[in-house]
Amino acid sequence: MKSLTTALIVCLFGYVYSALSVQQFVDKMLSNTQNKEQLVESNPELVNHVYRYFQEVYPRQDSGRMIDFKASQRVEIFKSNLKYVIRHNEDPSSTFKLKINEFSDWTDEERDRLRSKIHAQPNSKKQSTELRSRAVIPPEYDWTNQTRVPGAVTPVKNQHHCGSCYAFGFVGGLEKTYAEIYKESGPLSPQQIIDCSGQGGCDGGSFVGSFYYLQRNHYKLNLEKDYPQPANAAEKQKCQHSDGVLLTYNSTYKLQYHEIPAEDEEFMKKIVYEQGPVVVSFDCGERTGNDTILREVSQKFDHYASGIFDVPGCPANRNLNHNPVVVGYGTENGVDYWKIKNSWGADWGEDGYIKVKRNDNMCGIATSSFYAGLFSDRDSH
Repeated sequence: MKSLTTALIVCLFGYVYSALSVQQFVDKMLSNTQNKEQLVESNPELVNHVYRYFQEVYPRQDSGRMIDFKASQRVEIFKSNLKYVIRHNEDPSSTFKLKINEFSDWTDEERDRLRSKIHAQPNSKKQSTELRSRAVIPPEYDWTNQTRVPGAVTPVKNQHHCGSCYAFGFVGGLEKTYAEIYKESGPLSPQQIIDCSGQGGCDGGSFVGSFYYLQRNHYKLNLEKDYPQPANAAEKQKCQHSDGVLLTYNSTYKLQYHEIPAEDEEFMKKIVYEQGPVVVSFDCGERTGNDTILREVSQKFDHYASGIFDVPGCPANRNLNHNPVVVGYGTENGVDYWKIKNSWGADWGEDGYIKVKRNDNMCGIATSSFYAGLFSDRDSH
C-alpha cells in the first residue's frame, strides 16, 4: 500500500515538481498528511523518492572536501534532517521556518567546514565618542534597497567547501566603499584575501588580519571577475596576483576600520545607517562534538528558510565561527531584527539572507563587529 501511494504521487504530480524547490516539493507531497514526520519515518520509498529529487536539484559539485560516504548513509542523513525540518516547521512557537537545502545530506564534518577559525575576541564595551551627528536614525533601513550609494551591496556569493567566511565578510564590508569611489557596483575578490593575505586560507582568518593585508598591499584589491574562485573552492592555491583597484580615496579621506563597542546594538544600528554594512562575528553552531546547544544552533542555522532567527541560549561569547555582514535592520511582527548577508549562496535562507533577532546579542552578533570606510584624519573614530 505504501508503494502504491508513493507511485500514485509520483505519477500524478511528477510533472509539476520540476519547477519546485525541494522544500516546496516536500510540502506539496505531504500537504494532506496529518502525521508528516511519522510518514517519513515509516515510508522508505517516499524518502528515496524525495532524495532522488533532491539529487536532481543539487547535483554533486565542488566535491573536493566531501567525505566518501555510501549512498545509503547519505539517505539516512537526509531523512534525519527532513524529519527535523518538518518537526520545527510544525512548532507554532517558532519565529522562523527551516527548509531542505544543499546541506541536507552532508555529514557533520562537511557542514563544519563551512565554519571558520576567525580568531574573534570580544570588543571593548567602552562607548566611543565618534559619530556625534544629529541625524535622525530611521526605524528601519536596508542597504540592498536604497539610493544613497547605488551598488553598495553586491549579489550574494558562495564560499562552497571552504571555511573562508572571514574573506567574504571582509569584502562585503568594503563593497560600499568601492561603490562610493567608482560610482558603480563592484563585487570584490574574497579569493585574493584567501590566497594572498597570509592567513589560514580555507581554515580561517579574521577581519583585522585581512585589513592588515590590504594595508600592506597599498589598499589594492581585485574585483571578483579579475580574481575569481577556482573550480574547486577548497583547493589551496598560491597567490595569483596582488594588484587591483585602489580602495582609499586621497590623503584627506583614507580607508580605515573601526570596532563597534561590544553588545551595543543601538550604536551598531546607528553605524549601519550612517556608515554602511557591518561585519559581525556570529556563532552559527557546530555539528561535531557533544555540545547540545551548538548542535541545535547549527541545525537551525544551516537549514534556515525565513522569519526571525531566535535560538534562546545560543552562546554570545564563545564559538564565534562565522563572519556574515549586517546590511540592514527593521521590525517584523513586533520583533526587531538585523538583516544579514551570508556567503552560502543565494539558495540558502531568504535569497542568501537571514533575519536575526536584534537587541539580544543573539549568537554573539554584537560581540565582535567592525566597519570600514573613508574617514578624514579629523575624525576621532
